[in-house]
Amino acid sequence: MSARKRSQPSPDHRLQFDPESLGLAEFSREFFRQDTVTVARAIIGAWLARRHRGRWFGARIVETEAYLGTDDAAAHSWRGRRTPRVEPMYQDGGHLYVFLVYGMHHCANVVTRHAGIAEAVLLRAAEGPEGTPVKLMSGPGRLCTAMGITVAESGTDMLSGGNLRLFRGDCKSVAIGISKRIGVEYAGEAADWPLRFFDRNSSAVSGRGNFRLTLP
Repeated sequence: MSARKRSQPSPDHRLQFDPESLGLAEFSREFFRQDTVTVARAIIGAWLARRHRGRWFGARIVETEAYLGTDDAAAHSWRGRRTPRVEPMYQDGGHLYVFLVYGMHHCANVVTRHAGIAEAVLLRAAEGPEGTPVKLMSGPGRLCTAMGITVAESGTDMLSGGNLRLFRGDCKSVAIGISKRIGVEYAGEAADWPLRFFDRNSSAVSGRGNFRLTLP
């Protein structure tokens, strides 16, 4: 085993949970091959999970942002950019794309569409099992820190039965808000696209008070 693998951080112990007791099931590949905006909205309420030393740790996703590839100036794949860092975005839907911001904060994205179409959904915030501090995962960097996710996992297939998964949750009672994305002012017209989705009932959302509308 490489030193890189051995140094992978552990998830926060407070996130331990049992997917089976919650009746959670995995998504299909076809789900993640859908339109990126559809996926970004639909996974509000889903559970991001990691298996570590035989136990599951996870949190319910409450905030996402859609990034629409070559025509989206806020996306890392804008204008067809294809570097070693960005390469996982070009994989098939259901893979993980992780990047580092300011050399400090990891950000996790779920790749969407078919292989070769570099679009993804940023996981902006999540809330852990009952008893977990509300703001523990409020923001993409905090989310990855709590889950122990780093760039070492970039390119992981989350549908392969491995240690990183996305499970369907109960999304029926979610009150979805929508707004422009956060921190992409540099992206010109794309900065105002309404591509951020969040659960209005969750206090773990990272940027509250700026929603435009509520979706049914």
